[in-house]
Amino acid sequence: MWPNLAVAQNAKSASRGTNVRAAARPAARVMSPGDSAGAALVAAEEREAERTLLRVRRAYLGRAGWADLGDRCNPGALRVFPRDTTQGGRDSVQALAETMERVIVLHGAGGRLDTPAVTALLRTVVGWEAGIDRPVWDADGTGAPKRAVAAGLTGETADPASPACLPSPIARDTVVFVVPGVKTMAFPNAPAPRVMAYFGAEGQRRARDEFFARVGRLNPEAELSYVLVAPIVTFRDWAVVAVRRPMERGGIALDGRSQGGAVYLFRRVAGTWRLLSIVRSWGE
Repeated sequence: MWPNLAVAQNAKSASRGTNVRAAARPAARVMSPGDSAGAALVAAEEREAERTLLRVRRAYLGRAGWADLGDRCNPGALRVFPRDTTQGGRDSVQALAETMERVIVLHGAGGRLDTPAVTALLRTVVGWEAGIDRPVWDADGTGAPKRAVAAGLTGETADPASPACLPSPIARDTVVFVVPGVKTMAFPNAPAPRVMAYFGAEGQRRARDEFFARVGRLNPEAELSYVLVAPIVTFRDWAVVAVRRPMERGGIALDGRSQGGAVYLFRRVAGTWRLLSIVRSWGE
């Protein structure tokens, strides 16, 4: 999925960092009339892209409803499309989500990731994937905000033998994240250290090396599970984030072994990233 995008983002970020270090006070650049015309054209295209996103979002939300998941074990809310019961209807809803995805990627690919907005976005995704907290759904109207369903296997489940809830199988585990495109993040609050993160282009290798040093050399059958967050693409107050949850043994991906993955759309409202769409998700 956009296989070279994370690499391109890293390369551009590294290039920017090198330029800043080499010339802390760059000479002012005089903009020519051609530059002005080009900047005006880009600005006009971005305004049109923003209008497209808002228009498609209205159409998407206009066809959406909510699934009744009950209130036992805090299941959260799930956006559904109850009127689109045919394959054609489902395909047209999917096309709306994918249109927003394409517009964001087209206009945001290669953008800066060392920004407060991306830091807040990453904090939202990591907290959700680790089962620490959940984002609010992006929605129109004045109703109470609805929290998203748990990501992956992080939610509680109903105990079939009693009215109680069974905790997530990873509720007490440390969740490992690999984020190729950034250098740091804001960690979500939790009762105990729940998140371990590796950053940059070498993050995945470091995660493997440290797992082997701690666990793998003592148990060659030990499996490393982690969440790979890439790519992250933002355009103004919109974002696309992809996550994969691979499992490896000895640095090699296990055939058929995965905890799935997903592609999410987010929209920022009053400084908070809200979940707009789970564009696609997959399991083992």
